[in-house]
Amino acid sequence: MKLAVNQVKNWIFVTGTIRSGTTFAGKILSLPISVDYIHEPFNPQCGIPGMNRWYPYIRPSLDTPEMQKFDRLTQSLFQYNFNLRTKIPEKDNISRKLMKQIWGSRGPFYLRMAKLNPFHQAAIIKDPIGNLLTEYLYLNFQVKPVIIIKHPLSFIASLKRVNWWPYLGEINDQPALIEDYFATEPDWIYQKRSDKVLAAAAYWRGIHKILLTQSLRYPDWQLVTHEALSQSPIAVFQQLYEQLNLPWSKPVKQYILKKTQGNRSAEAKKGVVQDFERNSAEIFNLRRSSFSIEERIAIFEQVKDVALQLY
Repeated sequence: MKLAVNQVKNWIFVTGTIRSGTTFAGKILSLPISVDYIHEPFNPQCGIPGMNRWYPYIRPSLDTPEMQKFDRLTQSLFQYNFNLRTKIPEKDNISRKLMKQIWGSRGPFYLRMAKLNPFHQAAIIKDPIGNLLTEYLYLNFQVKPVIIIKHPLSFIASLKRVNWWPYLGEINDQPALIEDYFATEPDWIYQKRSDKVLAAAAYWRGIHKILLTQSLRYPDWQLVTHEALSQSPIAVFQQLYEQLNLPWSKPVKQYILKKTQGNRSAEAKKGVVQDFERNSAEIFNLRRSSFSIEERIAIFEQVKDVALQLY
């Protein structure tokens, strides 16, 4: 176990909002055999036992006993001295449920591979649920953040497809977070929004306000739009590999081409939460066309001050 810790010198944190492409980015960055993949350790459903809150915010200074307790759990991650929960969704068929009970879901499965990997030198931690931990992980554990940013229209269209609806109530009960980022706009952060689309737009704005504010302090953070990844996947990933000190290769390039190009549709297969084999260049146009002009204007009004910094 100690050998595993000593070999992994390059820790990379891939995050963003849910449905922003973090899983695809994390898998592509972890293709080399020397790179481990750690799946959502901060997710209460499938993460490290004891990580029980959604979207936790931890100050690097660890101001409270709760933050200090969280930090002790996080230290086990960087020592490879942890386990991950197995998540078995109700919608899984019987055979899939049985396989997960035997082998574990993807988090425990990939963690088992990581702990046994004799070649590992880097590790990708992929977790959109931990997006508010980025500065804490950067300063306290020297991770290299890679933040995937999805256009608000594409983000909300993707939520509609799978019927997942995040909202600000999942993050606004954390006093330190409010004090650090929303002290000047309490009416906005606590506002109740009955419209799911506008609530999701407000969530997009809140998360990205925090991440953009933090990134301005640290120019070595990698901010990548989902649209850039979709339009120019080879160029963007090759640049990321170089900036993150990961070994680029011809097989990696060929794998990306296979997953993102060709004559396939930009739409995901019906009933599939994550479809990685699509015509990626057309995804944004497809998502944008699913909204009326009136809906686009309403979404823009929610996000414009943050979105205009990016788009």
